[in-house]
Formats: sequence, structure tokens, C-alpha cells
Amino acid sequence: MIENDIFYNIRHLTLSEKVMILNDAYALHERWWVDILDCNISFARQKVEMSFEDIMLKFYEKAHFVVIHRKSFEHYGEIGFCTLKSPEYFLWINLLVEKLQYIVSKFDLKPMI
Repeated sequence: MIENDIFYNIRHLTLSEKVMILNDAYALHERWWVDILDCNISFARQKVEMSFEDIMLKFYEKAHFVVIHRKSFEHYGEIGFCTLKSPEYFLWINLLVEKLQYIVSKFDLKPMI
């Protein structure tokens, strides 16, 4: 049986707390990557080579930020953001569940209801 993913409430976090979460996730990651969506070129996201430091320069207050415990086929943590500006950049950071739980505890994140 496939379980539902757990999305964590991050609305109360400040920009600096979100940056700390992203930095912690990067330090603990299993894998990470950046995608770009430039609809002038393609309507599909494309993987792009970019350093973590460079993608973090694109993070700002109104970026769409997520902390998720994915449970579909395999359990893992997903933390990242989308810039919501054209072209759109997406940062994906995957973590082991134990490392996700460390971040959830450290920042006292609660599941969204």
C-alpha cells in the first residue's frame, strides 16, 4: 500500500531559517540537483549544472519552499525550492529519512493538516 507524503508546515519560518534548513539539508544530502524551466526554450524542466552557492543566490522570500517526507515507493526526505520567476529554477535535495527527521526536530516542524 502506498502511503501519503507528509508535507511540513513552513509558513512560520523566516527567510534566514529557511536558508539554514537548505544549508543543513545540503550538508546531509544523499543527492541534489538543479532544474531550470525556461518556456521560451522548452515546456519541460531540464537538469542544469549549477553550484549550490549559485542556486542559493536565487533563493528569496517569495520562492516556493518545501520540506516533504516522500512515502510513495521509497521513503526519503525532499527539501528544496522553486524561484517562481521566469526562467524558473528548482533546487531538489534528497535525504535519508533519519536526516530529514533531524532537520524536522531541529526546526520543530509540524506536519500540515
